[in-house]
Amino acid sequence: MRLLDRYILGIFVRNLLLALVSMVALFLFQIIFSGLLDPHYTVSQLVYYHILNTPQIMVQSAGPSVLLATVMTLASLSRSYELVACYSIGVSLKRVMGLIFGVVLSVSVLSWVMSDRVLPPFFKIRTAYYMREIEKRQDFFLDIRRDKIWYRSKNMIYNLQRFDHQLKTIYGMSIYTFDEDFNLVEVVEAERAEFDQGNWSLLNGNVTVFSPESQFPLIQGFKRKKVQIAETPHDFQEIEKEVDGLRTPELQRYIARIKEAGADTKAYEVKLHSRLSLSFIPIVMCFLAVPFSLKTRREGGVAKDLALGLGVTFFYWLFYSVSLSLGTSGALPPWLAAWLPSILFVALAATLIARKRS
Repeated sequence: MRLLDRYILGIFVRNLLLALVSMVALFLFQIIFSGLLDPHYTVSQLVYYHILNTPQIMVQSAGPSVLLATVMTLASLSRSYELVACYSIGVSLKRVMGLIFGVVLSVSVLSWVMSDRVLPPFFKIRTAYYMREIEKRQDFFLDIRRDKIWYRSKNMIYNLQRFDHQLKTIYGMSIYTFDEDFNLVEVVEAERAEFDQGNWSLLNGNVTVFSPESQFPLIQGFKRKKVQIAETPHDFQEIEKEVDGLRTPELQRYIARIKEAGADTKAYEVKLHSRLSLSFIPIVMCFLAVPFSLKTRREGGVAKDLALGLGVTFFYWLFYSVSLSLGTSGALPPWLAAWLPSILFVALAATLIARKRS
């Protein structure tokens, strides 16, 4: 590698690490400080919980960090006339951007690997810590598999086929009740469970009672049965969040299963497509930074570059969030909702770069 290549890459990598560390630290400080205002949490709980969220923050900050690093690198080279010197010896802007793009491409690949391999287990650890240590629900357990959902609370274990939070209805529900010695005492199976006026009603099922006085279990069917369950639909909404703890192949299988059951999968499909599009954002930000970085004379400074980069990042994330919401609501196809912001901002960057060259 030529000395000039190492020099440019050194500046960019240094700016990238500085931007990433600064953004992650700033975000952690903000959420931890705001959490300290709630006396329900201790300092150690807040710090540990949000440290577990650091990989997620790093993935989300990769795009903005690349934009800031690209702006700072190209703007500093331009203000010091080092770009002009590069042009004079035959090193074009395309060559400089090729070096930077190689690093950015590696960042995107690393972001994808983290989204698929690192974030799911961290999400499960963080959820378990929140429910057991912060919410003091030591009996909490939730696991999503391809063909079933297991949810444990107190002396009951629930097996659900799927949960519709909008209708407040559980489909394919089984309830296993245990005594203090963890002996099975009752199994209730129902086609579905509905929540109405603070109570759960089971429809079309049967009850199996295991009694030490009887050698055989007693089975009784029912059309409709009210049951006392401490959990509300809000508690079962943890299932909706738990899909973040699934790896991409597992999430694909989960979507296929609940789609076969006739359930609405738009929200899950948006999550699936957004994983890849989120990893692609650093590349978008890299191209978007180019037209805002090149200046023909000495003007502004680092503060102006940072303000410009943060402004562009804000509008991108605003558009990205709105687009994902439109996909979840069905106004846009899930794949388009995840990729539309990147497509439009890449087109914007190409237009601005073409104008700069003309």
